[in-house]
Amino acid sequence: LMATTLQIIDAVVDRLKLKLPQLAVEYFPDRPAEYRLNHPRGALLVSYPGSQFGDTVDVTCIAQPRTVKLSVTVLLRQLNGRGGAVDVVDDVRRALVGWRPPDCRKVWAVSEKFLGESAGIWQYVVDMATESMLVEDDGTDPCHP
Repeated sequence: LMATTLQIIDAVVDRLKLKLPQLAVEYFPDRPAEYRLNHPRGALLVSYPGSQFGDTVDVTCIAQPRTVKLSVTVLLRQLNGRGGAVDVVDDVRRALVGWRPPDCRKVWAVSEKFLGESAGIWQYVVDMATESMLVEDDGTDPCHP
C-alpha cells in the first residue's frame, strides 16, 4: 500500500522538526485568520495545496504518476540577518530538497514567494513537490499479481 497524503504531510512535519528545532513546526491552521504566532522566533506551517496526475501507464490496471504539492509557510518575527525569514527560507529548502518522503521520489523546489508583513511577522511561502504513484485499489491488486 502506498503512503497516504496525510502520512506524507506527517513526514514533512517530522523532517522540519528534526532539521529546524529552533522553530515551531505545525500543520497549517484550520482557521488561518485566527492563527496566533506564540513562538518567540517563528513557525513553519505545512500544508497540502493538492496533486496533479499524469497519464495512466498500464493497461491492466490504473497506475498514474502523482505530483504531490507541498507548501511551507514561513512566519518569522525577524526579516533579515541570521535566523531571519530570508535565512529560514533557505533552511526549509535545504531540509526538504533531495529528501525522500515515504513511497515518493526525492522532493524538488517549485517556487518561493514573499507574502508580506503583518503585525511584525514576516511571511514567505516555500512550494515543493514530490512524485508518487496512484494505483487503483479494487481489492484484487491486478498490478501486483
